[in-house]
Amino acid sequence: MIESYWINKGLPVKSVWLPLDNLDGISPIHQSYGVCFNDNKEVMVIRNPLEEGGFKPWNLPGGTPEEGETPVQTLIREVDEEADISITDIKLLGAVEVLCPGNSNKEKGDHYYQLRFFAKISEIRDQTPDPSDNKMVERKLIPAGEFTDYIKWGPVGEELIKVALEEFEKSKNFII
Repeated sequence: MIESYWINKGLPVKSVWLPLDNLDGISPIHQSYGVCFNDNKEVMVIRNPLEEGGFKPWNLPGGTPEEGETPVQTLIREVDEEADISITDIKLLGAVEVLCPGNSNKEKGDHYYQLRFFAKISEIRDQTPDPSDNKMVERKLIPAGEFTDYIKWGPVGEELIKVALEEFEKSKNFII
């Protein structure tokens, strides 16, 4: 089991990486994120603008489900809205179980899951503002080997990119 501990808004948070091939027993799901590769083994990362200027830290494209969406539908919509990319070959890699006693975000609660998917980028379009806030998200393709330089998720992030790279290598062996 791979765990990370961190502080969010003054509260201790524990994140646990759970490799999965299905969603049995995984609830509630509050987010879907994708490790989205192009054919050159580069990963799309994004960062959202801050109200006071500048940007939040780099992250993967993804977000929160809307009413009635499946996790895959959420991922497809969010990467389209945030990064203006289309994706294919989507595969569940696992989930991050988040435990945050006393979480001030009562909608999420003290215990929830964030899903992580592998995907291939099939199209990169000109960027448009994110419809959720009408702001431009910064996007960037980075070499997969630099993932942990951008995504600061500690041991959980290290394991995520490892399994995503394994899936990337498998995907290259498929003959269509």
